[in-house]
Amino acid sequence: MATYFWLKKEALSTSMADLDGLSEEQAHSFLAQMRWQSKDQRVCPDCAVQDKHYFRRTRMQWSCKHCFKTFSLTSGTAFHGHKVSYLTLLKALFLFAMNQKGISALALRRHLGVQYRTAYVLMHKLREALMVTTEITPLSGHVEIDGGHFSGRKRKPRKVPEKEKPKLPKKYQHRDKVGPAENPFHKNRRIIIVFRECDTRPLDQGGRPGAIRTVTAICNAEDGQVVPLIERYVKKGSKIYTDELPAYRKLQYIGFSHDTVNHSQEFSTDAGVNQNQAESYFSRLRRAFIGIFHRITPRYMLDYSCEMNWREDMRRTDLLGQVTDLFARVVKAPHSTDWRNYVRGNKRQGELRTIPGL
Repeated sequence: MATYFWLKKEALSTSMADLDGLSEEQAHSFLAQMRWQSKDQRVCPDCAVQDKHYFRRTRMQWSCKHCFKTFSLTSGTAFHGHKVSYLTLLKALFLFAMNQKGISALALRRHLGVQYRTAYVLMHKLREALMVTTEITPLSGHVEIDGGHFSGRKRKPRKVPEKEKPKLPKKYQHRDKVGPAENPFHKNRRIIIVFRECDTRPLDQGGRPGAIRTVTAICNAEDGQVVPLIERYVKKGSKIYTDELPAYRKLQYIGFSHDTVNHSQEFSTDAGVNQNQAESYFSRLRRAFIGIFHRITPRYMLDYSCEMNWREDMRRTDLLGQVTDLFARVVKAPHSTDWRNYVRGNKRQGELRTIPGL
């Protein structure tokens, strides 16, 4: 039986213990090397010239030799204009990556010793960076699709009226729990549709077990909305695996190969048709929803789902590789507009349903 990846020695290439005693200058140098893959060569974000620019040590900034503009390590990135130290940013990247089901802003605050608002905005800047840097090419090959209901949960009333009390023996009435909202028009109820591309190559030919790319979208109902999303996210001719939902029956007539599994009877057919990778994604997301975040509103639901996309796709990458990839996405992401001056009242207007650019 194969060993679980995170039990292997090579999975822990570094740890938080390696950051103990690290100075601010060392953290700055470590992040700069991760951004530009060089010890002394830097790329000016204004003129895009790579050179050994003048370094102002007291301000930890560079002065470009060509356009004479001043830039810092985080200029033009999602962390543009930050006020926390570079050592704090580096620790935040490690803490974000090493918690496989996510980390709450309160927990991050206790680890870093910063204010709650600082930790909250920092976490959302990381989620937004993961969202806007998602690869925009359509999925192809073996693709598994499924939908999960989130938010919009009815709360149990303080007192049940006499006429509505359940007609059960008293010793069983405590089992009458209030489940997820069945009303499809609940204002906060949404369905997260997950698309997962799986690697079908053998392991001896460089294949990776499980899914290799994950994309999500938000909708109110699968009927009538899931097929246009599939046409947008999945390349024609791909082999799609879904459950028995009638909304997917149209796929075989619009250029897709479609196989289903009836979950009311089995988890996988005798021919091997299943949705295990899609179910694995929802397992991680629900554990984060229940145990870490507790509440996800529709306004930021896509941000949280994209965080789990990244965690699922990077699940077999060592910790240093995860941190490097995370910071690379922060560098690629533009200066956030939704999380700029958040404490002064600037908030996202409306909600995002699909990943920008897709």
